[in-house]
Amino acid sequence: MTSNTQELLDGALGADAQQAAWRKFWLTHIRIGFGVFLAETLVVAGYLALTPTGPHRSILWAVAVSWLLLALVGMSLAPVVAARSWCATYSVTWTALSALGVAFVAILDTGMNSPLLILLFLPLIYGTLMFTPRAAAVCGATALASLALVAVVDRHGPHAPGQTFLLAAAVAGASALTVAAAVNRMHMEQHEAQLQAALADLAAIDELTGCAVRRVLRQRMEEEIARSIRNRSPLSLLMIDVDQFKAVNDTYGHVVGDHVLTGVGGVLRRNGRPFDLVSRIGGDEFALLLPDTDVRGAVEVAERIRRELPSEVEVPVTLSIGVGSLDGSMSSAEDLQDHADFALYQVKRGGRDAIAVHRSGPVPVGRRTVV
Repeated sequence: MTSNTQELLDGALGADAQQAAWRKFWLTHIRIGFGVFLAETLVVAGYLALTPTGPHRSILWAVAVSWLLLALVGMSLAPVVAARSWCATYSVTWTALSALGVAFVAILDTGMNSPLLILLFLPLIYGTLMFTPRAAAVCGATALASLALVAVVDRHGPHAPGQTFLLAAAVAGASALTVAAAVNRMHMEQHEAQLQAALADLAAIDELTGCAVRRVLRQRMEEEIARSIRNRSPLSLLMIDVDQFKAVNDTYGHVVGDHVLTGVGGVLRRNGRPFDLVSRIGGDEFALLLPDTDVRGAVEVAERIRRELPSEVEVPVTLSIGVGSLDGSMSSAEDLQDHADFALYQVKRGGRDAIAVHRSGPVPVGRRTVV
């Protein structure tokens, strides 16, 4: 997973979901990497069993056993490593070391004539499937460096120049293909992530008014309540209802009614700050979530909205607004919305076209603002 892809996905997911997805990806990633390393170990062990009379067999068996133990330890530590910020560097480092390990066992075996050199292609294949282009290039460079190291250190006698050339050309070609494939995969991942982010945006925004949908409001309310409790900061919610909206539709038609809803959404968004959230709950009902805003500040926002609305709609309409604010008795989004809904109900019961603030007891409602 590339860093650009992760950034795009971050925009479409919540913080907890981001971290969980990231850990799961790297957990699988690291386990696959050590699975490849384990496969290399088993191949080396099989080769040693089939060639017991070759050079340095005792040392090579010791290397194979140590590799087996490292692979098992690496798999067992994968959940811990996957949760660390350096897990990507860790994975690339181990892949590069595995290529150098192949060079080491080849030198102990028969140098450039050792068939173990074919294992240099495993880190390249892994880099193609799993790494960013830059990390894949590191894998390719390490494989070439490992082959060069074997050629320089080889003391097992003459070897065919043509065979060495072909092997070097094959490793170089595979390295180039590794980087090219990683680049292509990265572009595909970015395109897929952009599509997912676009779909998430479409699902989160009401098409008519441009406001967030109810689901987004609920999620954001839970996050802001937790933040407000943690930081001891105020949080308010406006529940807004267009008065007699059915009469607007019946009198002027649904096209005009849609224009009214669009105008209300526009007024709400303009009176909200960048970190406030405007949501269309459904029908002619809206909500405005106001972090770091106490009751008095929320009432001021509500008053501005009511003053500016007439200039935004083509027919005379009014708004009923209920104000709820976080207090010690609340612990969930349902509580905060219930308080604002109760205040809105008080406005409607008192004749609409007003603002009311939730109180624990009966709330008198006038034609203006009740605090």
